Formats: sequence, C-alpha cells, structure tokens
Amino acid sequence: MSFFKKNELKKGAIDSLPIVISVFPFGIIYGVLAIKAGFTIFEASFSSVVVFAGAAQLCSLPLFAAGVSPWAIIGTTFIINLRHFIMGASISRKIKEDELMPRLLVSYLLVDESFAITSTWWDTAKRESARDYLIGSGIALWTSWNISTIIGAVFGNFLGDPKKLGIDFAIAAGFIGLLVPLVKGRVEFLVLLVAIIASILSYLFIPGSWYILIATLCASIIGAFLSHDGEIE
Repeated sequence: MSFFKKNELKKGAIDSLPIVISVFPFGIIYGVLAIKAGFTIFEASFSSVVVFAGAAQLCSLPLFAAGVSPWAIIGTTFIINLRHFIMGASISRKIKEDELMPRLLVSYLLVDESFAITSTWWDTAKRESARDYLIGSGIALWTSWNISTIIGAVFGNFLGDPKKLGIDFAIAAGFIGLLVPLVKGRVEFLVLLVAIIASILSYLFIPGSWYILIATLCASIIGAFLSHDGEIE
C-alpha cells in the first residue's frame, strides 16, 4: 500500500478552512435539533460519526420525531444522497491509486464540500491524483462537523433556537463561496443556470427531495454536452 502524501493531506485541510468555519454552526444546528427530535447526546453525536451527511441528517430529524418507519427514513435519505453516485464517479477518475482501503476512506469523506474543494484544486494545475488532497479536506470537514454536533447536542438548551441568530445561512454562504470561483465562462454559467431552474421547478412541482438529484442530473448532462471534449471533470 502506498503511503499518503502528507503535503497534499495538509494542503487539502488548509484549503478547506473557510468551509470548515461555515460548517461549524451548521453542525451546532443539527446537534440542537437532534436533541429536540428526541435523540440522546450519544445518538446525536454517533449519527454524525456514522452518517456524515448534513442534508440527509437534518431531513431525517422530522421523520424520527414523527415516528416514521425506518424504511421510510432510509428511502428519503437515499434519495437525498443519490447525488453521491455522480460525485463518486467523477472523483474516481481523478484517483490513480488502486488500494481499496484508501478508496473506501475517500468514499466515506466525500461530501459536497470536499468534492467542490478538490475539484477546484484539481482544475488549477496538472495533478497526479486527488486522493490525498480529498482525504485531507474530508478529515478537516469531518472534524468540524462532529465537534460542532457535540457542542449543539450538549449546550443546545442554553443556545436556544440557532436559526434566530441566522447561523443556519452559514452553510449556504460557504457554498456560494465555493461556487463563484468555479464559474469562469459561458459553459459554467449555463450549467449553473440550468441547475438553478431545474432545482426550483422540481422543488415546486415534485414532492420530496428529488429536486437535488434532478438538478444534479440536468446540470451534469448540460455540462457534458457543452464541454469541448464531452467529458465531465
């Protein structure tokens, strides 16, 4: 098994610091809401360790609180996370190493933020592999998410409703910061426009969380069609 490149691990973690900061209040919100949904402090914290998927975790809380069947919760979170198939397929083409365990670690740490940060890093120069950079980014994000979940779960009663403070917008602001540098020309702008339109229309007219997957698929198809080489990177 090849050794990890420490410089790329460190680089991935450092480059992720702005997003790590925005993820922190988002994790606090999850911890607070998880306790209000009936989770114990251990259950709230353990769920972030095992699942590590903010959107799916937050969407599952009302279902847990309502006593919905486990299969309904699994189905809902599965739909929300279907975009990981696309992200995984894209990032796998940037990983040159064949070892199974590091690839499994990449799949565990692959979230929207680590994918966006790694994709931006990959496009700025000719790289050998994205594996170690993504792992570094993912570890930084994982640490922020889990520490903030614990803080929210433990001190939630003292924090009150975090949404009243507006910190729930932190993650959206972080994504905007990731997105803007990626829109460099006509193709990127059109892909962004298609994603926005598809997301809004799907959200308005299709029940559930299908708008996430539909927007992702529409944007990916348009991006592939408009790319000069027909390849999504």
